[in-house]
Amino acid sequence: MSDNNFMIRPIDLFKVLSDPTRLKIFQILFKKEARCVGELVEILDQPQPTISRHLNHLKKLGILSCVRDGTWMWYEVADDLPEWCQEILEITHEQTSLDADIKLT
Repeated sequence: MSDNNFMIRPIDLFKVLSDPTRLKIFQILFKKEARCVGELVEILDQPQPTISRHLNHLKKLGILSCVRDGTWMWYEVADDLPEWCQEILEITHEQTSLDADIKLT
């Protein structure tokens, strides 16, 4: 569970999602299926440090939460987001799913 999500400002939300890689990570994780860094590296075909850096941006803002399971860190969309933020993220997910540049599979 995220501990700083109620401090999310709209401008910060839009800034963090303006990066194409972070937007793609968000798209992958939006349906509440937790993923580890290795899976995201494979899906996005980018280096592990790059993916980890982007995950950290999303986690710091409070959009993502993570759970440690042994040596693995599992990331998912935070379940305690403010209502306004959840609504924006749902609309963003729906609209970017229609965009051919965002499709992942």
